[in-house]
Amino acid sequence: MATKRSAWQLLEGHAYSATVDGRVSVGLGYAADDPYAVHLIVSADATAASCWVFARDLLIAGLTGTAGQGDVLVGLQPGGTVVSVVLRNGRDVLGIDLPRLPLCRFAADMLAIVPRGSEAGHVDLDAELRSLLA
Repeated sequence: MATKRSAWQLLEGHAYSATVDGRVSVGLGYAADDPYAVHLIVSADATAASCWVFARDLLIAGLTGTAGQGDVLVGLQPGGTVVSVVLRNGRDVLGIDLPRLPLCRFAADMLAIVPRGSEAGHVDLDAELRSLLA
């Protein structure tokens, strides 16, 4: 039996900014070979998308409170059913409201693949060093 090495979740959310107010598609990705990171892909239409990479612990903490500073903030909204993700690129700010329950399932999948505290065992430091020196 193969061991699960990645998790993926597709969601519909509501995005808002100075120029955007509408539905967006959001993809979340996680892989055991990059155990500290989660990938968030945002697309308002089928032609363009942006990918943000941030700490998985930031997403997990934002499911029960507010977490982050700088470029990515994640926080549970009053009522407990919506999690807001705020993305800043230095010039623009985009907020995305997402349903909490699918995010919790995604977090559970991440933790089943790589439990907290075991992340370092999934990183091949020698390979990373070789790629940096190549």
